[in-house]
Amino acid sequence: MADKYITKEELRIEPYELNLDDVDNKYIETLQDLTKRIIDNVCGQDFDQEGTPEVPSERFINGTGRDTVFMDKRIVTLTQIKIYTAVNLSYDYEPENFFVKPKYISWRTFDPISARIVVPVGIFPEGVANIGVVGIWGYTEIPEPIKYLQGRLIQKIIEDKTFAEKVKTEKIGDYSYENKASDLDIFGDAELDNIVLQYRSPLNYGTA
Repeated sequence: MADKYITKEELRIEPYELNLDDVDNKYIETLQDLTKRIIDNVCGQDFDQEGTPEVPSERFINGTGRDTVFMDKRIVTLTQIKIYTAVNLSYDYEPENFFVKPKYISWRTFDPISARIVVPVGIFPEGVANIGVVGIWGYTEIPEPIKYLQGRLIQKIIEDKTFAEKVKTEKIGDYSYENKASDLDIFGDAELDNIVLQYRSPLNYGTA
C-alpha cells in the first residue's frame, strides 16, 4: 500500500478531532489510501519523497532537442544528468552544469554570441526516455495544506459516507474515485478546491 500523507494520530487532533477508538484500523487505512489517490489524481502529482542522498533515484525524461527538459515530478536535489546514446551508454554531467528548477532543467554554460545556453552537445538530444535525471524527487516533507486536504476528505467521508460516491471511477474497497482535474468545482468546497488549484501540476509533454 502506498505511503499515506496524514497519520491516524494526526486525525485525532485539531482541526479534525476524529474519535477513532472504535473505528477499525483497516477502514482508516482504506480511507487514507483512497484519499491519497484522490489527491494525487486531481493534483496530477504525488507528494512522496523518491530517492535519498545516499541512494538517489533516476527518472527518465524525454529529450526535447533543446537546451531544457521538463519533469512531471518536482526535483528537490539534482545529483547527475545522464544523456543516453544507447541502452548501456551514457554521457554523465554534474549538477553545476545546469540551472535547476522544481519542474525543469536547463544547461548552464553561456554562449554570448547566440545568447543561448550551450555545452559541447548543445542540447538535450531529442528522444524517448533518453535523459536520466538522478536525484531526490517530490517533497522532503509533505506540504501541510496537502495533509490538511487529506484530513478534511477523511473527515467528510466518515461524517457523510455518500461523499465518497461523488468522486468515483477506480474502486478501492467499498469506495472509488474519478479524475475531476478539469473541473474548477472539484470537491464542492471552496477551501479544499483552492488547495488543489495551488498544488495542481500542469500537463507536461517532456516526460516519459
